[in-house]
Amino acid sequence: MIEYLRGVLLERTDGHLVVDVGGVGYGLSVPATTASALGQPGSEAALWVRTYVREDTLRLFGFATRHEREVFDIFLGLSGVGPGTGLAILSALSVHEILQATVAGDAARFKAVKGIGQKMAEKLLLELKGKTARLAAGLTPEQAREAAEGEPALASETALDAVAALEALDVRPAQARRAVVLAVEALGVEASVEALVREGLKYRR
Repeated sequence: MIEYLRGVLLERTDGHLVVDVGGVGYGLSVPATTASALGQPGSEAALWVRTYVREDTLRLFGFATRHEREVFDIFLGLSGVGPGTGLAILSALSVHEILQATVAGDAARFKAVKGIGQKMAEKLLLELKGKTARLAAGLTPEQAREAAEGEPALASETALDAVAALEALDVRPAQARRAVVLAVEALGVEASVEALVREGLKYRR
């Protein structure tokens, strides 16, 4: 499996790159954000790669950062979401904006992406609620705080991990967020994930 490529950019068209690595040209589908971050043909290109294999398909997808690839994997793990939809979302929204929309329950953000209707936008919100910690993992603390705007107690990665842990225990997303907010208020922002989960369970109803 190809995980990472570094070589010379031979060609860049809309959503597609060809990168020469040791005389072999690799074709990769990429989000617009990755394409725009690269130089002109002839310059060096370094990409984190996801190899996508199905019975009749073998495709390579490239990303500027490892975290973008992780978020793409999150989308691939959602029911009814294929690589095309994942690339469309990452082309239209930064990871920071995806987390913001998820925390705020902003279906309109996703609906604005080409090819996503109201039903799919709501489905994305529902399924991403349990993955906020993974979405936030590659963000700076400042970006995580901004994404949690309106819920400052959920600004830290520890708090987001506690929310995800409660959701894994079958606590509904909205209840899990409220429970962690109350737990942070009770224990302070330095509390561990485990302590927040234990405290949060007291407020899950």
